Amino acid sequence: MPPPKPVTRHPASGGSAARHGAHAPASAAERPRQPAPAPRGPLLPPRASLLDPRAPYLVPLIMLIISRALFAIILPLASEDAYITYRYAWNLANGNGLVYNPHERVLGFSSPLWTLWSALGIKLMHDAIAPLFAPVLWARGWTLVADVATLLVVTATLERRHGRPAAWCFAFFFAGWNYFAAVASSGMEMNATLALIALGAVLAERGSRLTGPVLGALALARPEGLVAAVVLAIGASMRDRIVAALVALAGLAGLWIYFGTIVPQSVVAKAQMYGTPGPWAGRLWWEWLSPFPLGTWGLTSEGQIVSRLAVLLGPAAVVGGMALWRERGSPIARLVAALLAVWLGYALVGVSYFFWYLIIPLAAASLLAAIGLPRILKGPAVYAGAVLFVLGAWLIAPALYIDRARAEARGFYDTASDLARWARAGEHIMLEPIGLIGYMCPLVVTDETGLVSPRVAKRRLEGPGWLADLLAAERPEWLVMRRGEMTDTLAFAGVGRPFRSPAERDSTLARYRVAAWENPNAGDLALGLLHRAR
Repeated sequence: MPPPKPVTRHPASGGSAARHGAHAPASAAERPRQPAPAPRGPLLPPRASLLDPRAPYLVPLIMLIISRALFAIILPLASEDAYITYRYAWNLANGNGLVYNPHERVLGFSSPLWTLWSALGIKLMHDAIAPLFAPVLWARGWTLVADVATLLVVTATLERRHGRPAAWCFAFFFAGWNYFAAVASSGMEMNATLALIALGAVLAERGSRLTGPVLGALALARPEGLVAAVVLAIGASMRDRIVAALVALAGLAGLWIYFGTIVPQSVVAKAQMYGTPGPWAGRLWWEWLSPFPLGTWGLTSEGQIVSRLAVLLGPAAVVGGMALWRERGSPIARLVAALLAVWLGYALVGVSYFFWYLIIPLAAASLLAAIGLPRILKGPAVYAGAVLFVLGAWLIAPALYIDRARAEARGFYDTASDLARWARAGEHIMLEPIGLIGYMCPLVVTDETGLVSPRVAKRRLEGPGWLADLLAAERPEWLVMRRGEMTDTLAFAGVGRPFRSPAERDSTLARYRVAAWENPNAGDLALGLLHRAR
């Protein structure tokens, strides 16, 4: 006779466990199991997934390459600030030392890592490519590599931990949103910094021996990179922390020995000239994510565009954050924590807005929203609408960056071209836009914002008349000013009036004659190139 089959009861069916209450001991099989940790899997997706159009890799990769190539074509020059780094790199590659002006050791670049890497590119490419484009092509090529690494590593980790829908959301937005492509064309180090943060988070979770070197490199990528590296190091092994610290300390020690400081003068000058107005002014770093408009449709051009998605992105980011909090030891949670630390710093301090800084806050928001969207959306309709918006924005948003580039080309490039014809190497020039002009012309530069000229920032903080005093003391052969500055006593940017009175302005500028007007149709922003007459 077969043994009787065991009787299974639902907890609500009145079995003995239900009758005796919740204090009845449960067997090991009946105890609720903790979710098993997600498998680590390979760092990069397997080849079969890369070639599968249904997986979140092939189509986003194609989109990423096309979008970056398109911006590289329509924007032949890098952003203005990139050329400050390139001048340092050019001097280093050509044996003049890591300086902007000869014999002036001022730490005027924000990224030691990117500056040295740019110097290598200039050294390798100087015979093959025109000097103006060598560092730009080098930077954009490696930025493409960095973006591909970010896309593959983050998307593969998202797919394993949060499912394919979340992976698709991030991959599509990162590859297709026009802003990320615009920053990739800027020649700046921000995309590489983002890639290092992503790699550091994933490698730390895997216990890879590459974690320490990557975190050390991240600490030298930017001041924000140092903050992110410290956050990621919390979840790394002791071995990786020691290696990262040794790499970072070696780089910082080199900066201290060479420059006498580890704090970039560019960071100090921006804080002094533009101020640190605090959280309310810092809302421009996050207002575009708020479904509730804070009295404006956006304080920045990029924010105005992203804010169209706030009703969707805001709630999704909150839900995604709640999901990450439940598994805060995961690599994606560590990645988001590092990004949020930088984002929070921007917002609390009220850091002045430069469009390439937004990549870290926007990457954090897109990650959170990618995790949250599949949890709040059912059906394809809203996804289809979001896809159409991301693609349709390409009919509008690129004009923003094209207009900026054209304005810089008409003003800065034309000024540099005139100076290249008229000025002699070694002559002295005072101006505010020191990027492209400084890179193209071998002149001794006094920077009106103080990015590479600490004495200027110090004098500006002392009160009005700083420009009149500096011109009288240094007597530069050349001067570049905007039309509005020449007809008023207000500075173009930063604190301190350049002249104490209209009379002082007129008497000071009487020593110069206008050699050329660049971009004359720009009104008060037209650049005047002035040559010293007496």
